[in-house]
Amino acid sequence: MNTRQSRSYKRTLTSALGLVLFVSLLVLGTPIYADDTSDEVIELYYFTWATGANYNYIQEDLIEPFEALHPNIKIHHEAVPGGEFWDKLPVLIASGQAPDLIHMSVGYIFDYARKGLLENLRPYFDRDLNEDDFFMEPFKAVRYPDMETGDLYAMPYSFMVTALFYNKDMFHPAGVYYPDDTWTWDDLRAAARRLTMDKDGDGISDQYGFVINPHYESFDPLVRSFGGRMLSDDLRTVTFNSPEGIAATQFVVDMIQEDRSTIRGSRNDFVNQRVAMWISGMYQIDMRDIVTFDWDVAMMPSGPAGRVVRLWPDSFAIPKDAKHKEAAWEFIKYVITRTEMDRYIGSRKVPVYKELATSPEWLEADTIPDKMVFLRSIPYGDPLEFRPAWGKWEPVRWSALTPAMDGKESVLNAVIKASEAMQAVIDRFWAE
Repeated sequence: MNTRQSRSYKRTLTSALGLVLFVSLLVLGTPIYADDTSDEVIELYYFTWATGANYNYIQEDLIEPFEALHPNIKIHHEAVPGGEFWDKLPVLIASGQAPDLIHMSVGYIFDYARKGLLENLRPYFDRDLNEDDFFMEPFKAVRYPDMETGDLYAMPYSFMVTALFYNKDMFHPAGVYYPDDTWTWDDLRAAARRLTMDKDGDGISDQYGFVINPHYESFDPLVRSFGGRMLSDDLRTVTFNSPEGIAATQFVVDMIQEDRSTIRGSRNDFVNQRVAMWISGMYQIDMRDIVTFDWDVAMMPSGPAGRVVRLWPDSFAIPKDAKHKEAAWEFIKYVITRTEMDRYIGSRKVPVYKELATSPEWLEADTIPDKMVFLRSIPYGDPLEFRPAWGKWEPVRWSALTPAMDGKESVLNAVIKASEAMQAVIDRFWAE
């Protein structure tokens, strides 16, 4: 074989092998990705609801360092307010202008994945990353069709856990021990009674033990810790009106109406020292910049069915029709494996990357609150029912339960009405 024939043979063999590899990958279902190491400049369209200072934090702390590492990828970064985001995103997708990268709310994952609008990111994750390096509990919330074994239709970068916030300065005068990991809901109720005080003797309490609403951060984990659920396993039937769901609701109403130790309210009641205890997500630790009293956090109390901590992620997603999926994944991978804090994710959310979440920089050992509480809570974490059509049925439940909490309707009637209203929303969703 002469030199010319040899070169021709090698070119033919190389082409044949490349074709075999290509076909094999298609048959095996393995993703085939474009080579982003080429000199061609890719412009990623990154669409978020993170406006104001958060826009600048993303641009300066995440996008610019990423572009420095990947000079062939330029990111067009657009942010609009949340309501406008959810109005504009379906229009962009339907008109063939899908962004390459978006932020995705846990309340929309199920709906968008069901419609086939999101890229399955599980093959990307399995190819490039190791589960052992991440807290995998929040990944449940982005799985579809089920939260245990479903594929990943978004990629968490940080997550929230709920906790019990408490005012130490109110516990001291009442002679009440601080809450700890052994507390049950009955312990919280007993402490709330002792922390409720009429300081000026006018017959009206000036200080209350606890504040709560039928809110997803506090009420839902309480119901689950009593053994109740909002929806059936197939997500088609409302099960809130079970004996366990009714018992959990009655427990809250009794704290408000019988004990007179609990009020319906908000963060302001805690910040203004009207109440001694409050349950919310860890993002609320930003109040350390405004309050002057001594406070900390404790794990969620346990109920008859155990301890339940509501846990949910902030996530990236790649639309199914995105033009530059591999480049978008490269940015996601860069963000979720960072080992130093940025100002967007910051200290108010738990990073999914264990190395960062367990670092001295994030733990801030010398500051309030004790962040180890949040890490200890993770094994008890559950996204609970953020699906389907959660953004529509959660408000109608709130409206239906409020009269019972205000003492204007029986718990049983309120739970029945809430369940019926929720079921109407669920039925409409599945009929679409």
